Amino acid sequence: GHNQSYKNHRNGIKRTRRPKNMSSAGMNCKFVRNQAFAKRGMKCTPEEKAQRLAAQKEAQKKMEEKKQVEKAQRLKELEEMKEAEKLKAANKQAKKDA
Repeated sequence: GHNQSYKNHRNGIKRTRRPKNMSSAGMNCKFVRNQAFAKRGMKCTPEEKAQRLAAQKEAQKKMEEKKQVEKAQRLKELEEMKEAEKLKAANKQAKKDA
């Protein structure tokens, strides 16, 4: 009909409102389910939160210790490799000289 575009433009044609949270339609349903469970799992009391923090710190300490042990072992292995290389080179030199 006539006059419709005039009536539409009287108040201005506005953009659609952006939704506050994105719709999960068409998303991977396994991911959506897991996300929901994860959000639920994060809800906890302050005491529980403190407990979790303590456990986290403990785990971090263990990991740091483990890392240091592994690093020491790796350095030891490298030293042994260097020694082996030196011995090999020395043996080669000795054979060449003889």
